[in-house]
Amino acid sequence: MKIALFADSATPFVERALARLTGAEVKAWPFTWPLAAQEELRAYQPDWVLVWACAEAAQFPDVAPLLALPFRFIVPNLVTRDDGTMGSLALSEPSSLRARILAWNARLMELAQTHANLSLVDLDGVQARLGREKTFDPRLWEVAALALTPEGAEAFAARVADVLRAAAGHVRKVLVTDLDGTLWDGIVSEVGPEGIAPEGPGRRAYRDWLRALAARGVLLAVASHNDQDVARAAFNRPDLEMTPDDFLAFEADWGPKPDMLRRIAARLHVGTDALVFVDDRPEQRAQVREALPEVAVPEMPEDPARWVEFLAGQNLFEAAQLTADDRLRAQSLRDEAARAEAAATLSPEAYLASLNQELTAEPLGPGNLARAAQLTQRCNQFNMRGTRHTEADLMGRRGWVYRLRDRFGDLGAISAVVLEGDFIETWVISCRALNRGVEKLILDHLRTQCPTLHGDYVPSDRNGRCATIYKDYGVPTP
Repeated sequence: MKIALFADSATPFVERALARLTGAEVKAWPFTWPLAAQEELRAYQPDWVLVWACAEAAQFPDVAPLLALPFRFIVPNLVTRDDGTMGSLALSEPSSLRARILAWNARLMELAQTHANLSLVDLDGVQARLGREKTFDPRLWEVAALALTPEGAEAFAARVADVLRAAAGHVRKVLVTDLDGTLWDGIVSEVGPEGIAPEGPGRRAYRDWLRALAARGVLLAVASHNDQDVARAAFNRPDLEMTPDDFLAFEADWGPKPDMLRRIAARLHVGTDALVFVDDRPEQRAQVREALPEVAVPEMPEDPARWVEFLAGQNLFEAAQLTADDRLRAQSLRDEAARAEAAATLSPEAYLASLNQELTAEPLGPGNLARAAQLTQRCNQFNMRGTRHTEADLMGRRGWVYRLRDRFGDLGAISAVVLEGDFIETWVISCRALNRGVEKLILDHLRTQCPTLHGDYVPSDRNGRCATIYKDYGVPTP
């Protein structure tokens, strides 16, 4: 991967941190704007262009013209600073430095909502968490035009790395929480539901944070050393303000927690690398890290009152897009549980027939590009050629997004296909729609659109189930 870095300041600290944290080749153009180096930029052909305007330079450049260039851009917001010349009037006087920074950031947000090739990085949030004293040194700015300290550059580069990982489809989808000592204070098997303390330090704030995650589409699960009935009984307390139904998987037994996490991942149709595990006990965190190093395991502060602020600073759930399908994910999985219950009483053939599936094909267009890109980034088990796309990649391409309904509910957009002529350049299906004959339904539609349809299979480390699809359904391959 190659990153082109443009800035109105010196960049050595950021260059080194970016190269180390992303593994990318980084080429920098300090004190240069991309429009002034278009020939060099086209010759370099970067995967991403990082454009960093610093608040200290106070130049407030117009980002909009850049977005016509054929590149994917990452732009950090300006850190909020004030020169102290106007006091609180700086908030209402448009000519103040503070007001100009806020206006520039607001304009940047507007551009990101309308331009698929622009991703933002919250550099202002980095400074807010670390403190200006740690991220900015006026001596470095005066002597060397360095707008970030080494610590600030490291934190900034880490946020850029998070955005790049999300764009590549590596996102965390599930938060798995412990119960005793985590969701509430106390051990329910020892003191009973009436003895636990839902209002212990930091516990209400933590539960509120979980609900906020769920509202944006993150799935919640439980991994607790408890008897199942005892753990569930604790939720009878109304002051807990949560129920077992808030969790899409509920593991409560006395076995190893890594085993619980594996079962949770299987039940929710995700890899274990999509999990975040929160537990108050350091030995449990260490066990999960040792057995499942791909799981994100935050090292929780000893004081629970600091948990939410700490977790928020970890940026655990960076995402490239947030779509309506994300918010429907939990309900889709509940519908899937109802399907599984029905499947247990029927033969496979009878079960599929009973679903009354309705597949709808939508041509790729402005209304579904975000979801189509997201599907290519997140689907691994059924990703025929291992291809990934951004919204910008998909603009103007020919293809379809497929939505699926059955008698249990709406699964939303479950598949995307991109064609080059009659060749299937990209074909992905969400794991929640597998094992139900959807492949044939999609190919039947594609054949009505492309009589000479053909494709090929490119193996990856996780798409083995795609290997024989074209052969099974008579699609020509090389």
